[in-house]
Amino acid sequence: MAKNRMKKLTKKMLWVHRYTGFALSLLFLFWFLSGFVMMYKGFPYLNKKETLARAEGIAPSKNWVTPQELYLKHNLVNHHWESISVVSISGRPIYRLQDTQGKFYCFFADTGQKVPAFGKNEAKRIVNQFTGNKVKIAHIEKMTELDQWTPRTRFLPYLPAYRVYLDDHKGTVCYVSSITGQLFQKLNTADKIWAWLGPIPHWIYFKNLRIHTQLWRDVVVALSLVGVVMCLAGLYMGIVRTRRKKGNKWAFSPYKKVWFKWHHYTGFIFGLFTFTWILSGLFSMNPWKWSPSNSLSSQAKKVWQGGKLSPKLFSISPGKAIANMKEKVSELTLTRFAGKPYYQIQMASGTSKLLPGNHQYAPLERLDNQSYIQQVQAIHPKVKVLRVQELTDYDAYYYNKHRTKPLPVLKIDLADNSNTTYYINPKTAKVAMKYENTSRINRWVYHGLHSLDFPALFFRRPLWDIIVIILLLGGTSLSITGLVLTWKWFKRKVNFR
Repeated sequence: MAKNRMKKLTKKMLWVHRYTGFALSLLFLFWFLSGFVMMYKGFPYLNKKETLARAEGIAPSKNWVTPQELYLKHNLVNHHWESISVVSISGRPIYRLQDTQGKFYCFFADTGQKVPAFGKNEAKRIVNQFTGNKVKIAHIEKMTELDQWTPRTRFLPYLPAYRVYLDDHKGTVCYVSSITGQLFQKLNTADKIWAWLGPIPHWIYFKNLRIHTQLWRDVVVALSLVGVVMCLAGLYMGIVRTRRKKGNKWAFSPYKKVWFKWHHYTGFIFGLFTFTWILSGLFSMNPWKWSPSNSLSSQAKKVWQGGKLSPKLFSISPGKAIANMKEKVSELTLTRFAGKPYYQIQMASGTSKLLPGNHQYAPLERLDNQSYIQQVQAIHPKVKVLRVQELTDYDAYYYNKHRTKPLPVLKIDLADNSNTTYYINPKTAKVAMKYENTSRINRWVYHGLHSLDFPALFFRRPLWDIIVIILLLGGTSLSITGLVLTWKWFKRKVNFR
């Protein structure tokens, strides 16, 4: 009786593995092949470091309109601001405000007047300044819709924009917003090629799908779930069909046909990795919102800031605030912490300082640790602080591949049921990351299993590279044998009919 049930189960699992394999075998092969590229190349984007380094320096002045005066002049009372910054474009300082809905509002800081839409000539000047006038501009075209290189909805507020093509051997294209004058994307031909070989097929990052965020998420989750089922059925079949052969301790497959035999072998060796890889890919999408965000919630952010961000708090002119700065100032960001306004002064070198926004004081390298502890306790009023550490190197949760996350960072552990931990950048007064029990689990089942970024391995190159390449080769071999078997099975079905 038990034997019959086992046969029925095996038959059903074979059916599941065969048909899910038919649906996903080619996709799995693309995922593994693109994984080799993803080890070294991601989706092209213009990083903040390059933006600051190449930005036009802000010239200090005592005659600017203060944010407070701007607030009154344009009646900005009913707005909820996500970010407020000051930049310089074509020699003129500009306030750039973005509300919580993503819409931008730009005003000249020297007059308080609204900035008109930037035209093609302004876009050319912005690109020339960014490149140091070292490259000629080939042509420029207006862009009213998101394209393959700006496929996320966060780019929508920048539209309409301009694609500015440079006359260089790299095929460089710069994207400039007509709304903000911001150069928000830059890539070249090599970036595009690597993207088509890596992140685009790996993340299913095709523009017409990716711009519909929820649909894209649903597609990736659905494919991952089917992939998980396929892997589980394959692992079951691989174990059930194992047969040891007399006289050959290494031979355990009952199959005589080459492709069946090698699919069994590669599945037996690399099947578990393939399963953990597709499972971790599923968790990368945070399905069903089971893991909390690593960022502050809107309510916690309001407590951390001590209220909402508002220009009316800043009575000191930004131009006057940076009067004594010796380094090139690329950008000023208006921020609020514990109820007090601060200018975060961002230099071209990538360093930053804090300056009070309502009193003329010398720039601060950082705020004291106690002020951060107090704000964490304000978010969790009934919870005790368990431990406070200042990290000068990365740990298992605060890290990144290229070691570009800022250090030092203040780590504050709480004695609550969720074992909450805050990582705070003391130089910017901002929470860099937040972890709870479930987000820690997500860190290991997603990043740990998907990228093998375990602390003992991740920063040991080329050991990490060697191990990941071997596993990807195994997954690729498994996918190829599965694809061949799928094709052979399909041809038999077609011929039979």
